[in-house]
Amino acid sequence: MEEQATYTPLVATPIKGEAPVLNAEVYETLKGMLRSPDEGNWKMAQMILNACDINKSIYWIWKLTREGYASRMVNLRTKASRTFRDHSRLFYINSKNGLSFAEFCAREKILTPEIYQYLEKDIMSRADLQFKHTFYDTQYKIKDKYKHLTNNVEFIKANDKDE
Repeated sequence: MEEQATYTPLVATPIKGEAPVLNAEVYETLKGMLRSPDEGNWKMAQMILNACDINKSIYWIWKLTREGYASRMVNLRTKASRTFRDHSRLFYINSKNGLSFAEFCAREKILTPEIYQYLEKDIMSRADLQFKHTFYDTQYKIKDKYKHLTNNVEFIKANDKDE
């Protein structure tokens, strides 16, 4: 009988039960807390982030850093926040655009179809910047090893704005 590996969430603060996973609603709440001038809100946001499943929440963590709140997301005086910073690679992913972040997730083997679909528009716009051509139309087709990430596996015509 084949044993299936159990998933162990990567969290900064061990908790009983299942680690929460961030989503759009929690992201908006955290963004409001981190935007607040009240340090109590920052600390509460830090506690939520420290308890979340980092790998499954990485897209929302990255998105919060892109809003400019990376320094408010961690309190470096606490071990849990330092652990969160290190495990999430917070200040590394902060500097990533959508394409670079998707590449990071692929390298770390945490790129999911959901993350890819959130980033696909940015990935395609960056591809358009790389492959603009005066005389030829360019088409993209996703590589076979990434086909499971997208709904569109056919050729996609590149942005062909005439100048």
